[in-house]
Amino acid sequence: MIVYLVTYPRGVRSFFEQADSLFLISYVTHMRKLVQYGMMYTFVRIAITNIIVVVIMLPVLMKSIEVTEIQVLLFWLFFTIFRFMLSLLTRFVHVHVGKRWVLWIVKNVVFSMSVSFFGISLFFIYKNPLYSILFIGLVIFLSSVLVKEKMNYKKFFFKEIEKEKEESMRWTSGIMQVGGHAVKPSSSNKKPWMFPRSKRLLGKKADSRIVESFLKEFFRTSTARIFYIQIVCISTASIIMTPRWIAAIVLVFAVVAISRYARDYWNEFTNKMFLRLYCDEGKLLLLRWKADRYLLLPAILLYGIVILSQFYLLPAVVGSVVFILLIVWIVFLPLKKSH
Repeated sequence: MIVYLVTYPRGVRSFFEQADSLFLISYVTHMRKLVQYGMMYTFVRIAITNIIVVVIMLPVLMKSIEVTEIQVLLFWLFFTIFRFMLSLLTRFVHVHVGKRWVLWIVKNVVFSMSVSFFGISLFFIYKNPLYSILFIGLVIFLSSVLVKEKMNYKKFFFKEIEKEKEESMRWTSGIMQVGGHAVKPSSSNKKPWMFPRSKRLLGKKADSRIVESFLKEFFRTSTARIFYIQIVCISTASIIMTPRWIAAIVLVFAVVAISRYARDYWNEFTNKMFLRLYCDEGKLLLLRWKADRYLLLPAILLYGIVILSQFYLLPAVVGSVVFILLIVWIVFLPLKKSH
């Protein structure tokens, strides 16, 4: 499941950035070959990754769950074709959906449906290997439809190029994040879709306004936001799916990773806002600690709700509804500043 969560946002490659730079767009044959090479590359990458996952999980599958060698092979085959289909679907959604909030909704709906379908399929294949014919056949059919749609590249050529450039820079941005190098805060003048209008959530004091500006800037930056969401989702899944001692280690790692990334982002933020000219190092350190607490608060609340659900389901459901409504009100609903 952790591998699934990490690899879900990745779409199938098409290598259109080379076509754009080499002016190959007018050569249909070359363009189709680029699309085919991209799909072959994606399929091979997924197949190799899934082999590694199956080999790691082999002792658990063979001894604890007591599956046969044929079932292990069928699991690998289904997971490989399913991940390839999901990569095609992910890229299809990215290039066809325009508005960012619609894209967010569609991606979450697709994610929920795909997780449910994946779990149901594995359950039936585990019960009876003959069900693999049905589920693998269905995934192959959906993949063929998406491949046919992928070959009609002309209408969404430039969106494909944009996604390809993001994909090619994925490892660079990832290495920067892991190495503790935060992406610089955005200085775009476009109207933000998160925190659309000014809200004095933390008060009107100067220190609170500095911390609030940092938090808004952090979550408005796509790389920082994606990093935060991925870390929180993976660590939350570990609470449900792993033993308690492993979950504790993952939670500590998640908190440290978020704090480390936020520290480097804070340094960029203070340089951008020239805060070092007006505040001494001691005050900036106190403000950073305060910003860290607010940044970790949503994650800690989510961890608490998930842990509570292990013992008391109804209070956890009520808490999750309140948590979601609070996040929506704070992040997305505009509120004009009172005069």
